[in-house]
Amino acid sequence: MKAPFGAEVIGVDLKQSLDGGTKTAINRAFADNGVLVFRGQSFATPDQFLAAATNLGEPMPPVVATYRLPGYEAIEELTNTATDTRTGEKTLLYRGGSWHTEHSNLACPPKATTLYAIDLPPSGGGNTEFINMMMAYEALDPATRETLRGRRAFQAYISRRAPRKLLARTDAEKQGSDGVWQPMVRRHPETGRAALYLNPMRCDAVEEMEQAEGDVLLDALYAHADQTQFQYSHGWSAGDMLIWDNRSCLHQATPVRVASERRYMHRIMLRGDAPIMAG
Repeated sequence: MKAPFGAEVIGVDLKQSLDGGTKTAINRAFADNGVLVFRGQSFATPDQFLAAATNLGEPMPPVVATYRLPGYEAIEELTNTATDTRTGEKTLLYRGGSWHTEHSNLACPPKATTLYAIDLPPSGGGNTEFINMMMAYEALDPATRETLRGRRAFQAYISRRAPRKLLARTDAEKQGSDGVWQPMVRRHPETGRAALYLNPMRCDAVEEMEQAEGDVLLDALYAHADQTQFQYSHGWSAGDMLIWDNRSCLHQATPVRVASERRYMHRIMLRGDAPIMAG
């Protein structure tokens, strides 16, 4: 892979059971690289995708059940042709179309996300792009690092600053998902490296700062992170399965080139622990 981070896993068929040594090596590569690409997978059923994801962790259901695959609590359908069926709005929701990390409004956000390509737009587009937030943190100037030391941001289900809409929640889904204070710099539990832990969709306030001051800081951090030197853009091929680390990466989907062409994937998130403040 010609990218500043990420790795391609060669010669692994995730339909087959993996021995302990292979699982350990894959999980280590995942923690070290942030994004893993498994080419040429051919899952005939959702159960095979579910089993593949389980090699790297415990699947968890999304907060909002609107697009769960029927019969599968932890598998979600992602497409560029969806609307919010609960609100009746006809505007298409191109989910994931701006930088974010999964469910950072939860006390224990998912550690990882897996995505499997089923239908891809023939004319291209619909890449999944990533920012390595460990690299972004390490490139900050000392004064900014000091500003962030020990500081938290409030991550809401949807921030007043969010660039797009999110799915409507039921009253039951709102329980425990309205938002939490999270460290702005978190320590990776496996590598020990520090990463910016921000989410343009959810960061709503900065601890011990007035709103305007906090907004200036967030805007500066987002602009800093959004540099090509910290990024990888994945152009999908049939049979690709990706897994990325939500503890150290932001991601987004780019538009398809021809709006009428379908982009359809299955997604599984893996359970994580409460973020740990970096020292």
